[in-house]
Amino acid sequence: MRRMRLIVLGGALAACAACGGANATSQVGSRTGANGAGELHGEPMPRQACVNDAASGDVQQTDVNGDGRPDIKTVVRSGRPYCRETDANFDGRVDIVRFFNEAGQTTRVEDDYDFDGRVDVVATFQNGTVQQDTLDTNFDGKTDTWRDYRNGHMVVLRRDANGDGRVDLWEQFDEQGHLTHSQVDADGDGRPDAEPSAGYGVPASEGAATPSPTQASTSPVVSSGGSATGSSGNAAPARSAGGESSQP
Repeated sequence: MRRMRLIVLGGALAACAACGGANATSQVGSRTGANGAGELHGEPMPRQACVNDAASGDVQQTDVNGDGRPDIKTVVRSGRPYCRETDANFDGRVDIVRFFNEAGQTTRVEDDYDFDGRVDVVATFQNGTVQQDTLDTNFDGKTDTWRDYRNGHMVVLRRDANGDGRVDLWEQFDEQGHLTHSQVDADGDGRPDAEPSAGYGVPASEGAATPSPTQASTSPVVSSGGSATGSSGNAAPARSAGGESSQP
């Protein structure tokens, strides 16, 4: 039954795929340097108002499953969709918020991946391609992982692995997804250690595979028009622009 509901929801959203709207290009976190103390820190997951925005515009509502509650709310400004809220699992709570530019391309996505009512992933896009995302991988409501992308591929990852609010893992990747360099802060001073700790933080050998999501990040990035990917680039449950559904 849940699979059928999600298929229906995906079909309805596909009919809304020609969405455009005003820019919503605010970044998901500040990037102040490649390494260094205090460059990023844990804070509440960033949010951007959509339907509840005082100047949101006209709101178009769609009840996908016929239960009398709107599952999709699209804010329209100047005749073009500006943002859209989706209840992907029909529990009455918003799971996905998506913002669009005037060309109809996704500029920002906020996603509650575990359906607990709190955002777990916030991603920003340029020309339909992901540029950055910020994640809450331990589901405590605070940012702990920051990733930068080039041509749709993750090239930099920074993570607060021990939950103290400060970055303690820095990784770099090439565009084939291979880990090229890694540093770790094992002594908790907020800076990469001069010497990598045993078995961790060692620069990867040429051609080495990217670490698994459990090593670097447990939550996927939200894609603008295809499947989501974990830190390793492997396929993960999709939140696509044309069908806002997750795998059952």
